[in-house]
This record gives sequence, structure tokens and C-alpha cells, in this order.
Amino acid sequence: MSVSKLWLGKKAILLFCPTSTRMRLFQSWRGSQKMFHSSRAPNKNGPLLAQGRPSSSSWRPYLIPIAVVGGIGGGLLFMHLNDEKRAIHRGQCRNDGCSTRNCPVIGGPFMLIGSDGGLVTEKDLQGGDWILVYFGYTSSPDVGPAELVKLAMAINALDSEHNIKVRPVFVTIDPQRDTPSHLRAYLKEFDERITGLTGPVGAVKQMAHEYRVFFKKVEEDGDDYLIETSHNMYLMNPCMEIVRIFGLEYNANQLSQEIHKEVEKTRN
Repeated sequence: MSVSKLWLGKKAILLFCPTSTRMRLFQSWRGSQKMFHSSRAPNKNGPLLAQGRPSSSSWRPYLIPIAVVGGIGGGLLFMHLNDEKRAIHRGQCRNDGCSTRNCPVIGGPFMLIGSDGGLVTEKDLQGGDWILVYFGYTSSPDVGPAELVKLAMAINALDSEHNIKVRPVFVTIDPQRDTPSHLRAYLKEFDERITGLTGPVGAVKQMAHEYRVFFKKVEEDGDDYLIETSHNMYLMNPCMEIVRIFGLEYNANQLSQEIHKEVEKTRN
């Protein structure tokens, strides 16, 4: 293999290929420069970012981070192992420096948009407080608001009674309607500490898949729809490991007590 440089204006492209192939490419370039008519470098895989029209004008300020998330999210689909390979069988365990547990691997990398408009990944949540993640949507008529009230009451009790800081995170499963600004206004009604996460549909679906979250759109009259989901809350330690999953059967007091027990186990 040899290296040749084709200078295009002030840009150089390094072609690592056999001499014969390099000569054919050079001749083709001399005959027609259509592939270089734009300021972009050629990319045989197509555009780096697919720029689709947002479903709502309120998404316009977030077009650039959404495009970045969409591109990276698509790559994650191919990088992740399937569920069977990612599952840890009974008798085995993992130890990533935080804890050692016998459990299936739930959770994984994600890149979404926070309610403040910035990009958020799992690394941004690591190394701090314990985390309570809830997957829901702002248009939920009854269960969703009730669960957020429960979440807010539980983290308040943990803070005031046990001096335990828990970071609440709300991940929407309805990103088409739940823009960052809409999430921010909605969550503020329950607790200003709640971090809202949204993003492209594909990126949200990928995170839901990683966390084994079920949800299904149910069409109603006109363009309206509801979403069926399990409404589970996920307690995660500071290393972003799943510790407990809480369903609708827990009230705020029970939720705070169970979280307190899990935190105390790590202190003993």
C-alpha cells in the first residue's frame, strides 16, 4: 500500500490504495469534479447528518443537538450486543469497580437532550448522588402525574429525614410532543430538581430498550393518542447500576423506606 495526496484547494485527501486504483481515481477526478462541487469532503456512506424537518417549531433551537444524537444513536444500535448476550446468567456476576451483583444487565449508554437543551449521557449522571429514573410522558391523564407526585414526596422525605440525596430523572416516551421546553415547564410543577430527558424517537426507543421499558401508542379520535406503559421507577446507584425497580404498588412512604434500605446496605 502507498500513500498519495490529491490537493483540492487547501484540503488534502489521503488515499490509502494500490497504485493502479489510485491512478483510476485520479483520472476520474480529472474528468469530472462533480463529487467535489460542495465544501464537504466525499463520503461514500452519504451525509454525515440527516436533517429532517422538526414536527414542531419549538424544536428548532435543538436541531443541531438532535441531529448529533440521531447520528450517534444510530451507531449505538449496531454497537450494542443483543439481549441474550448482555444477560448475566445465574451464578455469574459483574464487578465494574462499584459493586458486585447477580442480576441481568439493565441499562446502558444513551445520549439524549435535557430539559435545559443540552446533551446528556449516562456519564453525566455517574459519580454523584443515587438516581431515581421514571419513564413517562407529560400527556398522561392520571397515572403519570400521580407517579411524579409520589417521586417528589419520596425524595423530599429521604433528604429531610435521612440526609440522602436522590437525583430524580424523567425520561419521556413521547418525544414527538415532549420537547425540552415543554418538559421543563411541566416538571417544574412537581419538583424543580427533576431532570427531564427527551430526544429523537430512535434514541428514546433505544434507551427504553436498554432499560426493558414497555410502551405502546394507542390511537384515539383525531390526531390524539395515549401511551400504554408500565410506569416503573428505577433506582440506580452512583455508578448507574440498577439496584431496584419499583412499580405502581408502592406509595411515597414505602418508596422512600425501600430506597433508604438500599442506600444503608452500601454504608455498612
